[in-house]
Amino acid sequence: IGASDMTLRFFLLPYLERFHEKYPGVRFQITNGPTPATMGLLKEKKIDFGVVSGPLEKQEGVHLMPVRKIEDIFVAGRQFFQYKNKTLDLRQKQPLSVLEKVPLIMLDQDTSTRRYVQRFLEQRKVFVHPEFELATSDIIVQFALRNLGVGSVVRDFAKKELDSRELIELKLEEQLPQREFFVVTEEKGGSSLAAQELLRMLSETAEENEGGDRI
Repeated sequence: IGASDMTLRFFLLPYLERFHEKYPGVRFQITNGPTPATMGLLKEKKIDFGVVSGPLEKQEGVHLMPVRKIEDIFVAGRQFFQYKNKTLDLRQKQPLSVLEKVPLIMLDQDTSTRRYVQRFLEQRKVFVHPEFELATSDIIVQFALRNLGVGSVVRDFAKKELDSRELIELKLEEQLPQREFFVVTEEKGGSSLAAQELLRMLSETAEENEGGDRI
């Protein structure tokens, strides 16, 4: 299986637990990496399937199954509390927008999350140069807690700190659109029997949430 820290933690782990309880003799090999790396492993037939984050364009020979919605936000610690309860307009520049002025903490450029957020900003003429580029979103949250800048993360990673009010969310007038986790497989099949059974469990979640919010 190919997956990232994010897709493992916020989608795949409960299914692996359930599957392992039902089939304790099956062994897993999980390759941890960003979406582009996982898609490459799928094409090279080195994994049975992957769980990746969108947005994804349809690729020949690859089946995309959406399974869960996610939301990208910006969070910050106490030194940035002047932005609390304010709605920030990205288009307002004097001469720079807020996100161009504050120190930013973002994921590495080779992740789909970083590319998605940066593309959204650039389409609105906001050009950012992060002060910190990190490998995982968990570390971004820790940097934000220590007031090293404003962190770009998926909401799930910062939920505990937002609930405890250790971090605030910077509210944008135009929020980033929600995107999704996808289970990606080869359309021609060829997966092992164990992988097919796990995929069946994952597809039940997609079917249960068809037409509504995916959880």
